[in-house]
Amino acid sequence: MSEERFTYRIGYQHRFQKAFLHPKYWGVWLGVLALGLLAYLPYQWRDRLAAFVGKLAAKYLKGKKPHHRADVNLRYCFPDWSAAQRAEVIEKMFITVAQTMFGIGEIALRSVRHIQQRSEFSGLEIVRQARESGKNVILLVPHTWAIDASGIVMHTYGMPMTSMYHPHHNPLVDWLWNAVRERFGGKMHARQNGIKPFLADVHKGELGYFLPDEDYGEALSVYAPFFATEKATLPGLNKMARVANAVVIPMFPIYNAEKGRYQIEILPQIEFNGTPEQSAAEMNRVIEYFVSKQPEQYVWILRLLKTRRDGQDIYRR
Repeated sequence: MSEERFTYRIGYQHRFQKAFLHPKYWGVWLGVLALGLLAYLPYQWRDRLAAFVGKLAAKYLKGKKPHHRADVNLRYCFPDWSAAQRAEVIEKMFITVAQTMFGIGEIALRSVRHIQQRSEFSGLEIVRQARESGKNVILLVPHTWAIDASGIVMHTYGMPMTSMYHPHHNPLVDWLWNAVRERFGGKMHARQNGIKPFLADVHKGELGYFLPDEDYGEALSVYAPFFATEKATLPGLNKMARVANAVVIPMFPIYNAEKGRYQIEILPQIEFNGTPEQSAAEMNRVIEYFVSKQPEQYVWILRLLKTRRDGQDIYRR
């Protein structure tokens, strides 16, 4: 696969290739078949199976990189938590991972009516009112495991999305996943192609999905409070909004297995004021509000805090 990584350069577009029929990709196609079959199982059965797999994954990965990164993030963000509290959240997170991953086929194949029946909104009228007033919309969406499903749900209500993403190392998986994301319209832009295509689509009226919590290093960031620590945070969202004639509206999607629903909470638009540091702090306060309520829904396995003022690598063991 190392040679195929070189295709991910400026100008890369995800598209089907005849090479995807090669036997080396048959394992991926078998996985797709399994997800397709799971799409038509009652969600209660699928969620129980996923919960079992998620618990096994949490045990298997304990001490390995994903589990370690999650534990480090939780230790810095919630220093008053015990090891048992962190372990509980991490296990619940892996259960959520499995439940959303096992549900990909449902989002990819089932009807609009079915998808809408499996979801519920709080605050969707905020987005509608902003668009009716002539404003474009950038959705500030923290990394949750249901983030892609929620975008597809928004499509079904006539609100196609556009976003930026890091291409998957497997080009077949990259094409398949983005085909699902774009099932009802919208466009996913490879991050190496820059921000201009994304902003151009927002300016045309598509909902911009902006993920505010990745760490892009000190050169592109400012330090802003983040729970009990601080985080290198991108400061330019208010400028992006001005360029695209957009308002910034926070949104937090989760998968609630108890209710069997994708739940999407939307808040009133953010009013950015002051310095880049103040704007970055406002974004992080939104993340804190959402994540504090359902920490198991958040993607704690990311290197969220990789950039530190003292240069320390807190994930190094």
